Amino acid sequence: MIYTITLNPALDRTIEVEGLLMDDANRILRESRFAGGKGIDASRVIKELGGESIALGFIGGYDGLELEGRLINEGILCDFTKISGETRINIVLCDRREKTTLMLNAAGPRITPAEVGLFFQKILSIPRDAEFVVVSGSVPPGVNYNVYAQIITTVKGMGIRVALDADGELLRQGYKANPSVIKPNIYEFQRLTGVKSNRVEDLLQEARGMAEGELETVLVSMGARGIMGVKRGEAYWAIPPQVEVVSAVGAGDSAVAGFIYALTKGMDFRESLALATAAGTAAVLTPGTQLCRREDVERIKGQIKVEAL
Repeated sequence: MIYTITLNPALDRTIEVEGLLMDDANRILRESRFAGGKGIDASRVIKELGGESIALGFIGGYDGLELEGRLINEGILCDFTKISGETRINIVLCDRREKTTLMLNAAGPRITPAEVGLFFQKILSIPRDAEFVVVSGSVPPGVNYNVYAQIITTVKGMGIRVALDADGELLRQGYKANPSVIKPNIYEFQRLTGVKSNRVEDLLQEARGMAEGELETVLVSMGARGIMGVKRGEAYWAIPPQVEVVSAVGAGDSAVAGFIYALTKGMDFRESLALATAAGTAAVLTPGTQLCRREDVERIKGQIKVEAL
């Protein structure tokens, strides 16, 4: 079983318009609501690919109940920690005419120390035979930026592998705790390492040095250029086919889910990287906060070029 952690989930309210007029009324063409958050997105993709996961994190209020209900109706197992605050709502505004997406993300509810303690009781109850824990996304107010490092330390102490997908201080502190896998995008990787270059050769040199310790795998997503994957003794560049981008939202989450799912199914590093790249590419074919479709992933996987570095 794969466990995903989303400490700051959201109901994503997607609104589609045909051209956006400032200081005027705009007609909404279509509106939808999804359970959102990077770990939750990973759970949804794992489900789409045929796997199983359990989603952990904080939820509160009626919006939290709706979020949980939507996930349950999607067939995703949940074990959330209930809080006194209200789960946030994010606005995703999609302009069909300009093919642009504007995201308005709320900060989220303030979490109390007691609620953090309750959440860690959930962490300690994860079975020791769990295959992976995926930790990703932002944290709400009231939660220290060192929390991912604590989660990683706790989970590793239970003998379970951990994947980290975060940015800024969360990534820096979490990286120090030596997770099994990190998946920054190229900009997050540059901020973490101080590397200024976009050249694969320069990124590879830094990633190889990072993969020499307890950290098993470094994945660096580079948008349309694909994903560079590095582990001790192996390095590949997975290059996707050119596709028409509808929305890049959720592409990174889909890639993480594809990679972890592949590992739990016994695929080797090269094949897991190809599936991750196919899942990330398939995600850009869907509008708003919708994620990859299995049929698109399977079709695109055969078109991924994986080059040894």
